Amino acid sequence: MLVIGDDLQKLDYKLSSCCNPIPGDDVFGFISVGEGIKIHRVNCPNAVKLLSNYAYRVVKAKWMNEHLISFLAGIKIVGTDELGIVNNITKVISNENNINMRSISFDTDDGIFEGTIMIYVHDTKHLSHLMEKLKKVKGVNNVIRIDEK
Repeated sequence: MLVIGDDLQKLDYKLSSCCNPIPGDDVFGFISVGEGIKIHRVNCPNAVKLLSNYAYRVVKAKWMNEHLISFLAGIKIVGTDELGIVNNITKVISNENNINMRSISFDTDDGIFEGTIMIYVHDTKHLSHLMEKLKKVKGVNNVIRIDEK
């Protein structure tokens, strides 16, 4: 079993950009040619192909409890466009939860807004907690996790 965390700096592994895994996700390692071990979420769009066609190159993996490292995660927010909605959302993220944002993009159409925010979180619990807080913001209808594109 591959244990992913700080003590494995000597091991050549990378977090896969196709599914953007963070601690708490169910993951596996895939031994790539020339790029070391790539860590994928088990529900990654590429997982079925990798697990069925290259099972001999798959290693079990799990996260070590590590709260000092931040991982990039994406969320999509949809709701009713109201004056100050973006400000209310960013206050929840930055002020209340002390989370750093890498990027933020909002667009509105016919009174409905859709926003994409890339944030740095510690693990899936941290992300879920933030998503629950954002769902309580007046005007927000839905908050989902997305993969980085």
